[in-house]
Amino acid sequence: MTFLSVVIPTFRDSRLGKCLDAIEKQSDQGFSFEVIVGNNDPNDKLDFEGRYSFDLKFVTEPIAGSYAARNKALKEVSGDYILFTDSDCIPTDNWLASAKAAITERSEELIAGRVEVFSFSGSTYGKFEKAFAFPNRDYVLKEGFGVTANLLVNKKVFDAIGGFKQGLLTGGDAEFCNRALEHGFSITYYDEMQVFHPARETWREMKVKAKRFGGKIPKGDNKLLVFLKILGKYRVRKQDFSAVHNLEKPFGEKVSFLMILARIRWVEATESMRVFLGKQPGRL
Repeated sequence: MTFLSVVIPTFRDSRLGKCLDAIEKQSDQGFSFEVIVGNNDPNDKLDFEGRYSFDLKFVTEPIAGSYAARNKALKEVSGDYILFTDSDCIPTDNWLASAKAAITERSEELIAGRVEVFSFSGSTYGKFEKAFAFPNRDYVLKEGFGVTANLLVNKKVFDAIGGFKQGLLTGGDAEFCNRALEHGFSITYYDEMQVFHPARETWREMKVKAKRFGGKIPKGDNKLLVFLKILGKYRVRKQDFSAVHNLEKPFGEKVSFLMILARIRWVEATESMRVFLGKQPGRL
């Protein structure tokens, strides 16, 4: 039986090859593993036949969303453990070995690894991402979840609670992990299990992410209360000021970061308002 199944969702991402290349460097691990790619665009005919030495399978999921793509891939896994990353991530050379070590050393059923953000351009947006994106250790300790850019899960968790919540375009990793904890499973952080994630280098890239987050509106039957909660999303929060203030950055850079945060809040809130008024949430 396969020991480890690596699941990678992708959507029109030319960087998938680099992710798979990084895994190929680790093909001789002394344990069996497979890679299953969930292609979220049926029109994107991915062709990697014969390029890699490990077992590689592609499945197609037409339902929009990376969590739907992951769920489709999960139907094909044969491993005792499932290791998630994204098609724009580059695993370190010891990523698989570290996952094996984490399984040996830790008793928790969910293990989140380090996501190191890197920037090619050195733009203000890239620096902002390096400062704030993917604090996986904090997510685990404070909010009980790890992002699926680097998350290892015992298969028995999926057997017990099912997969990711279908239809979500964002926040599905937190929902899944929190649901697992409610069912008595536990989560930990393992720093040695690491992937690199590219920073969003432009406002356009950050705006796309903000709109995706904004598509998830507050829950509740009281429409007035939901409306008021959405209005509250327009404000820059006190913790935003604190987070920027605590950075060891020049004053001018801190001001730039605060302005970016304010723009992100505005885009998220505006998208939430549009969805509240009837717009269908989507990728863009």
